[in-house]
Amino acid sequence: MDILKQAELQKLLPGKDFGIISYNDTPLKELLSGGITTLSTDFKLMGKTMAELIKTKVITTVENPWRLEVRSSL
Repeated sequence: MDILKQAELQKLLPGKDFGIISYNDTPLKELLSGGITTLSTDFKLMGKTMAELIKTKVITTVENPWRLEVRSSL
């Protein structure tokens, strides 16, 4: 994450001097800089929905839920 390197060089703190929101949560984002805020879809449900659509041969648009995981970077 280049933004964290730049922040360190400029002595800026995420969540205090600037905010970070990242797509798609990972375990690493929980740890980086005390936690990076993420906006992520429910990949498990997406997989189940896709399997059902393939199995039933239905072509449609499906809305998949997402969640905002607020951490110290915001």
